[in-house]
Parts: sequence; structure tokens; C-alpha cells
Amino acid sequence: MLWFILLSNLVILQVILIDIGLTKSFPILLLFYLPFQFLCPVLFVAFTYSYVDRFGFFKKYRFLFLLPFGIFLVLYTLLKVNVFLDYAWISKGMAAWIGAELDENSALAFSLFAALWNYRVIRRYENELGGFPYQLVIKKTAWLKKIFVIMTVLCFLWVLVILYLKIDENVSGHGPYYPLWLLFIGYYVGCLIWGSKHIKQVEDKKTTEKATLRSVNENFQISGLQKIFSETELSAIQESRHQVTEILGYFATSLFDKNTESDVLWDIVKNCISKLKLEDCVIYLHDKKSNMLVQKAAFGDKDMGGKKIVSPIEIPLGKGIVGSVAQNLQWEIVNDISQDSRYLFDVRSAKSELTVPIIHENNLVGVLDSENSMKGFFTEKHLLVFQLIAKLTATKLYQIKKNTGISLTDDNCYYKQFVSWLEGQKKYLDPNLSLQISSEHLNISPGYLSQIINQLGGINFSEFVNVYRVNASKKMLINPEFGNYTILAIGLEAGFNSKSAFYNAFKKQTGETPSEYRQRYLMVS
Repeated sequence: MLWFILLSNLVILQVILIDIGLTKSFPILLLFYLPFQFLCPVLFVAFTYSYVDRFGFFKKYRFLFLLPFGIFLVLYTLLKVNVFLDYAWISKGMAAWIGAELDENSALAFSLFAALWNYRVIRRYENELGGFPYQLVIKKTAWLKKIFVIMTVLCFLWVLVILYLKIDENVSGHGPYYPLWLLFIGYYVGCLIWGSKHIKQVEDKKTTEKATLRSVNENFQISGLQKIFSETELSAIQESRHQVTEILGYFATSLFDKNTESDVLWDIVKNCISKLKLEDCVIYLHDKKSNMLVQKAAFGDKDMGGKKIVSPIEIPLGKGIVGSVAQNLQWEIVNDISQDSRYLFDVRSAKSELTVPIIHENNLVGVLDSENSMKGFFTEKHLLVFQLIAKLTATKLYQIKKNTGISLTDDNCYYKQFVSWLEGQKKYLDPNLSLQISSEHLNISPGYLSQIINQLGGINFSEFVNVYRVNASKKMLINPEFGNYTILAIGLEAGFNSKSAFYNAFKKQTGETPSEYRQRYLMVS
């Protein structure tokens, strides 16, 4: 948009320089004249596509839009060379006609074409609903429509000026254009001020919403971890703010459906890598019979796929950094391994190491270990998360051993958070809503969210969301404000992405089709 405003004003400046005779005094200025009037509509269309999140479509047609600019760029070059050759190719009269009549009329026609194309882009976006409720789409395009309408009106005033010059032969020069140019400049300044204000409002709203959602999410996630961690540990989590909370929330929920020791350990090391962006992670379990630490799960260089470890090793208690941590039940961060003689080489040399014991009721369960190729890589945040994950791992392994678990109840914090998000923001109206998107928003695993909904809601994720969509469509079917909407339009408005999906879900829940439901209501009323 800024380039559009800049080049549009440059076009006006180029004509003014000719009109005041400056180019006659300094003909060299004409060498820098370019047909920016054919580039401005392209930038305006690009702005429209970008604003409605459809810039990929603009790329598809960009060569078509840039064609007039390319043609007139070649023509401008020929005219400049022709002047230096003393009009050897094109006569002076023909050159004047090309530079005035053909140039201006073509630029006007192209601007109107771009305006109609913009209207097409906006209407198509509204018809597609943009993945949002129709009211939100209309609200989003309202600002864009105002810009479009004003621009179109100015183009038609441009047409009137050209017709006026054609009809009144006594008028010559660019005098009649000056009021029009002032209107265009005022429009550009307005776009700049109005646009900056609009963007600031949008950004402020996003920041406020993000802060609110973050606070709500943290409260939900903290309450979900109360059954696992002590008050002191929860206090440390809260002080570490949302990042640690989100990581632990994901760990806790991803382990919910793991029923074997192997599944738990491999899930832990996999998530340590992805969530904490580590180079490797290894879990050792304590074998009480041999009094050795045995590598049971690993991600990084030790992982050979298929839940198998490359050359698994066993470490006696007290030997190496890992053995020392296990023996002393005390974590260690080694910032420079080269200065620690206890380090035991495994698959590759490292420069720093973080090792935390896994303890349950003061008894050693195992060790959580990570190495890194950078000196001083591990921070206090890494240590805090590792200690909490170690506690989480110990708790889960104990539940598996005793064949117990955390049951799902109606007060499950993630279930309440999901329902609150679904209802509060009416996310069910989004046809693109999926289990993956929802779990990412809650920062829990898709499998855990699926189990929550299946057990507490009694139906699967799609059916659960469709209940809200059907209820929304029922209200719209009997609402006079939606009287001119087709049945399909109401289904799309309610969040369904096809006619068949809408009809099938509606009939399954109500026992009748949307048409029958609307007709029955009209007959009763």
C-alpha cells in the first residue's frame, strides 16, 4: 500500500514537471520518466489480495497485471530513443499522441479494470466466508470496500475530466486535472492515516486477546497439574510463566494414554527433543538386581528407530556424571565437559551436560540425561523443566506398576478449557476446525483431547463440534434475519463445509432435514 501511494504521487509529479515546463529546460529529466501509472493498479490489487489472506492467488495472475507496464516501458524507451534520433522512427505528432492520448486512456482503462478485479476479489472472499463466520468476514471487508469505492469514484471523475476536455475545445493544458490531482493526493494521505490507525487498532486488539488467552490457558494448565506436583513445584511453574506450563501440560497429557513402561519413556525423550529443542535425550532406569543404570530410551544419536538404542550401555552407580547423579540423588549441570574427568564417552563427544535423577518416594527410579555440542548450553529453565519431567515420569511409571491412573471426570480442566474456547469464541463456526488445531490451541496431545471428548462427551470430536453447529443452524433457520438465506448458506454459516455434511449431521441429531425443520416452524408460527 505504501508503494502504491508513493508511485501514484510520483505519476502526478511527472506530469506537473512537464506542465510547468521544467522538462523543457532540463530534457534529461525525461530519461527518468517511467509508466508508473500502469504499476499502481497492480500494487492496489496486490494490497487487496494480501489483506484478505489470498496473496498466493495474486502471484498466479501477476504476469497478466504486469503486462501493460512492460508494454509501455518498452514504448517509453522507444519514444526516448526516437527523440534523440530527431524523430527518425515516429513523427512528432504521433509521439505526442502516444504520450498523451494513448497513455492516459490506457492507464484509465487499466485502473477501472483493476477496480473491477478488486471487487471480484472481495466478493469471492465473502462468498468463501474466509473460514470465519459471515458477520466477521463482512466486518473485515468493510474497511477494504470503502477504499475500493472511493478509488472507483475518483476513476470516474477522471473519465469526466477527459470527456470535458474532449467536448470543450477551448480548454487546453492540464488545468482541469489539478482539482482531480488534489483529490487523489488527499485520498492517498487519508489511506495512509486511516490505514495506520486501522492497523494499530487490529494489533492492539490481538495483543489484548493474546494476553487474555495466555492467562486463561495458564490457569487451566496449572489446575491440571495439581494432581501431580506439590504446591512448591507449582509455585515454581507459575513463576516460570507460560513456556514451562505449556511444555509440562503437553507432557502430562501425551502420557495419559501410555500404558507400558517403554511407551512412557520413548514419549518422554521424543518430547524433550521437540519441545525443548535439544540435540539428544537419554533415559536410564535403575536395575536393582545388578545395581546398574541401563539405557532404556533415547532420541538423537543413540536412536536407531523402532524404539531401539544404538549400542545401549550400562553404568554402575557412582561412575561417570550419570552414575554420580544417581548415587547422590542430586542433579548436575556441567557447562564444560572437557574439565570434568568423570565424563564417559558414548556415541559422540559433547561439551555440556544436564543430568537429573528420577526419584519416587526417595527411591531412585532412573536418570534423565541430555548432552549438547555447545559449552554452557543448559540454563536454569532447562533444569526446572527436567526436574518436573523427572517427577512426571516417576509418577506415571508408578501408576503403570500399580495399575492405577488419573481418571477423567467432568471437572477435567482441559475439557472445561476446550468447551469454554469452543463456546466463548464460537470456534465451531470455523469449517476448518480440527482435532489437531484444537489440541495445539490447548497445548495437549490430540490423542488425549480425543479421549477426553469420547469419555466425557460420549461422542467423537466431529460429532461433538457438530452438536454446536446444528444448534446454531436451528436458531438461524427460524430467525427472520436469516429469512433470505438458502438452506446451504445457513449450513455454511454454522460451520459445515458441505451440503451433505450439514444435512447428515442435522438429520442425525433432529430426525428431520433442515428444510423440514424450517417448514414445520413456519407452519406452526
